Amino acid sequence: MKNLVITDEKIMVAQSLFPRFKRIQAGKIDCGFKSVFFVGDNSFLCDYLMYGVKKANDKHTVFDKVAYIDDCNLSDYRGAFIDEAEIESCSFEDFSRYVKEDTEVFFFVDCEDIKTKSQTLSKLNKICDCLRNHKNSKCILSVMLPGYDAFISEAETLAEREFNFFIEEICNKTEEIEYFLELEALCRQAVRDNGVNITLLRFDNVLAPDRYHTPQFDIKAIVEEAYNKKKIVITDEDYKDIFSFSYVRDACVNIFVSSYSAKKGHVYNVASCVSSVSEIKEQIYKKYSGDFTLEKSLSANIQKKYRCLNTLKFSNLKIKSGFSLSCAIKHVVSYITELEYDTSDNVAFYGGRIKQIQAVEIEMLKEIDRICVENDIKYFLAGGTLLGAVRSGEVIPWDDDLDIGMLRKDYEKFREVCKTQLSKDYSYSGPFNNSGSHYTTEKIRLDPTYFSTRYSSKNVFPDGIFIDILIYDQTSNIKLFQKLQTLILAIIYDCLIVRWYNEPRKNFHYRLTKVLLPFLRLIPWGVYHHVFDFVSKIYKNKKNAKWLIDTVGKKLKAGPLPIDGLEDTVYVELNGIKAPIPVDPTGYLNYAYGPNYMEKPNLSNRRCPHNFARIDLGKYIFDEKGETSFRDVDINGELFEKEID
Repeated sequence: MKNLVITDEKIMVAQSLFPRFKRIQAGKIDCGFKSVFFVGDNSFLCDYLMYGVKKANDKHTVFDKVAYIDDCNLSDYRGAFIDEAEIESCSFEDFSRYVKEDTEVFFFVDCEDIKTKSQTLSKLNKICDCLRNHKNSKCILSVMLPGYDAFISEAETLAEREFNFFIEEICNKTEEIEYFLELEALCRQAVRDNGVNITLLRFDNVLAPDRYHTPQFDIKAIVEEAYNKKKIVITDEDYKDIFSFSYVRDACVNIFVSSYSAKKGHVYNVASCVSSVSEIKEQIYKKYSGDFTLEKSLSANIQKKYRCLNTLKFSNLKIKSGFSLSCAIKHVVSYITELEYDTSDNVAFYGGRIKQIQAVEIEMLKEIDRICVENDIKYFLAGGTLLGAVRSGEVIPWDDDLDIGMLRKDYEKFREVCKTQLSKDYSYSGPFNNSGSHYTTEKIRLDPTYFSTRYSSKNVFPDGIFIDILIYDQTSNIKLFQKLQTLILAIIYDCLIVRWYNEPRKNFHYRLTKVLLPFLRLIPWGVYHHVFDFVSKIYKNKKNAKWLIDTVGKKLKAGPLPIDGLEDTVYVELNGIKAPIPVDPTGYLNYAYGPNYMEKPNLSNRRCPHNFARIDLGKYIFDEKGETSFRDVDINGELFEKEID
């Protein structure tokens, strides 16, 4: 579990940076730097950001060089991060030769680590000496503050200069505080007297799953005490101390975006949120209530003490935060205690309904299987449903729809028999039966429900819980003809999707669709579907076909998949029922998910694939439905529904 949590967090830091790198690469953000260097003490912010920047840069090349300035004193932990991310190392002497007008340095300091004070100040002086001759280069100095006294004031947070006055004139001076003051004085001298481009970011408490800079509260002790006692106790003391803190993922994004948006010579207070030990304990209980009991022992009057940074100035940089206290606590608790990492937040917009949705879909699959068995029609589990069956014999816990696949001859027979043999409450949804659906993917739907995506909810048509029917058509054995067929289908598919949505779409070449849409509206629906159907079936009667294409569009652009293994099926377990899969699903799964399909995705990516705008299960939300009737759905609106006789 520990390795899973760390891997997950590193990946999420990189993923949080991807959109920023993409915009820089596209010229939508002026970054202005071509070389990036990392340097500092053992700050874990350095480790995570360095990993994230390298992986993001591998995906969207922005920097010509990403390197760590190695002082030959690497910890094993940092060495592992550098090796895993394949980051180049260089000495300070090398850096002095590399530095140019387009160089950026991310420098990290932990003021609690007093042992490294002299080394760190020496390194910062070297960096400043190198940058003083390159006015367009920049240093982002991220400082993790030491512990400091609660301030006695009506204010609950302190702004940048207010905090300086408090630390310099009022707060008790510890070695760590003196370290911080000396550090900021060095920065002021470098900017004021030598013109060095430095931006200073202050972080007071910072959490990562595996390491913590939390001088205002002991997160590890809080979690371990609760875990050992199986009890969370909240007292007056937990409510008294109010502090600001950041989570590592949010902090890394803030540091990176500050590199091109923050001003030279400015200090910014940075924090993800303001919280208390009581709130953290409540979050632990909320996410792991099955593992702990909760006990509160509170008095009537609680005098609060504040140790909080005011982040108003930083918020004006308009850096969007992806911070979630709930997610931060889950990662930290899972790492410290080995409790299972709870991914329920990833499907939170289903309101706890995912298991009920899957149970309903299993019942729908039974109906499909009944029809296919009675009519000698071959079908097989497809997509993520097949993947779940092969991996574990269960529907993937975060999958919100089931997929079945058919070859063309079976599909056409199935579509025909469904006209008369589907049970009450089920309907066939497709473009050729006046259902109002213009998807190329045909579906079996549960009529007394709603299950609408943000896309489909723009249109008024029966849109209940569904099982997708994926159609696989024969194609040419010649690659050129395969590409030509899939290209034509892809163009028709894209035009159809834009036409049905009836608005220009950002992910469908916005300007082009804006120009084309008036012309697409002139084409009758039947033309789209009949041409698509015709092109799909060009090789329907081909003998000795070795390849298939996914003609519903989901994997259309991925090219052909081998026909071997898909013509025969075998029944396996799926959520307590028997369902057919290809006799050899290896080729299909390699095609759809790559050779490592048996490996589960990182924890944060275990989320439902659709973005639903409306979910209403009606009577199916309840376990005890009985024989009570329920009003039939009227797609015009609930108030149009007919009363029950």
